[in-house]
Amino acid sequence: MSKPEIEPYRLHAMICCGNKCEPEGSRELINYMKSQVLKSGLNDVRVNRAGCLGVCMQGPIMVVYPGGIWYSKLNQENVDRIVEEHFKSGNVVEELVFHQMNVD
Repeated sequence: MSKPEIEPYRLHAMICCGNKCEPEGSRELINYMKSQVLKSGLNDVRVNRAGCLGVCMQGPIMVVYPGGIWYSKLNQENVDRIVEEHFKSGNVVEELVFHQMNVD
């Protein structure tokens, strides 16, 4: 059995789409982020939904790898900043980060 071919990507962003994220809106937000990434021509950024990431009160939340950057309390304005500053320019949006893993 051959392995599927997947286009390589530089960043992988996973937005929690669990049932208890507060405030609600994660599912709409992931569609918005996908459209912004596409509009920006960032073919090397993969955006997926995730199940519960376990910190519902910080939601909607997202984790970005590599780097293990956890962004919280997302909205469209914050997504725009993350796409522009982190995804395009490589600068973590520090004021939106609530956790960063030590990934080397």
